[in-house]
Amino acid sequence: MKRNIQAFLFIAIVGGVIGALYGLLIDTLLDRGNGIAAMPRGAVRGIIVASAVAGLEMWVSAGVIGQWLRKMAFGPALALRVAITTLILLTVLSTTHIVFIRDLQNYLVWVQRGLPNDFMLAAAMAFLVQVMLATRRLIGARTLTNFLLGRYSRPTHENRIFVLADMVGSTSIAEQLGDAAALDMISSVFLDIDPAIRRHGGEVHSYVGDEVVISWAQRDRRANARVVRCLSDITRILETRRPYYMQRFGHAPTLRIGVAAGPVAVGECGWEKRQVVYIGDTINRAKRLQEACKQHSVCLLTDETSAMHLPVSGPTSWRAVGETTLRGRANPSCLVTLETSAGEHARVISEKSFHLPLQILNKAPRLQQLESN
Repeated sequence: MKRNIQAFLFIAIVGGVIGALYGLLIDTLLDRGNGIAAMPRGAVRGIIVASAVAGLEMWVSAGVIGQWLRKMAFGPALALRVAITTLILLTVLSTTHIVFIRDLQNYLVWVQRGLPNDFMLAAAMAFLVQVMLATRRLIGARTLTNFLLGRYSRPTHENRIFVLADMVGSTSIAEQLGDAAALDMISSVFLDIDPAIRRHGGEVHSYVGDEVVISWAQRDRRANARVVRCLSDITRILETRRPYYMQRFGHAPTLRIGVAAGPVAVGECGWEKRQVVYIGDTINRAKRLQEACKQHSVCLLTDETSAMHLPVSGPTSWRAVGETTLRGRANPSCLVTLETSAGEHARVISEKSFHLPLQILNKAPRLQQLESN
């Protein structure tokens, strides 16, 4: 919600600026003699038009049409989005002209003389807006903003929460279905869980084969709760979509997830394909926790330190798995998994979960607090 409000306000402000300049331009071309006085009126119209377009664009993107567009090829989807945005712009422009002109004769003059120019402007603006939105989706909103601001031109440090999720048994699925069908299944899974990631403020850092890397800025415990809510939503979505996957592919997807919180170094890397790169023990720990899921027969693992930053509530709770030395590490870690009553997929997570023995709990008193919460 916060991200949508920020985007909405940004679009409204840009619309106001463009509207003011366009109002001055039209006033000069038509020799109306209003001069600078035409700018406030143009700004108001620009804000109204931009706000209406932004609101409708968000509504379309979040609805059935948006889901359909996300599954289309990039070129046709972009063309259709431009056409829809142009139609919305023309509708809102025509409406605002009726409100501001309030004279049928002058309105007909605008239809004859001004509408063609407004149509060209609307089409150009629609194309520009959709290209910017497509770039934003390809790169990521936060990454694009950071590139523009030069925030990571030099390495810096951040505290972040990483979720690494890959699909269980993807190799055998590819052998049975073929590479193309397996890729189609993986793509469908990531498309299905993407709304949950976006809704809870997660940032998709990268897709690596059958694995997605998601991250959040680490804040206070209350804000960090969105990570757990996102994981619960992903579980619920995959459970709901299970019949669809069984019917289409003959397999129901299950994700193996590692979660870790802590400091990382962040910086830009490359030139031809510039990327933001995270380096540090936190993301390595998330990968090791993901790998350990197979050993402990659970679908999600985090460690005691990370779990302390991730409060749970409602139908979800942390359950201890055991004390294990992760691959490549010298000291043992207390591992916990997320237990939820969302359905069969979730019960796979909790089926092998058990409480830590008393001697281990004595070594990890903070984990007792997690259990009691």
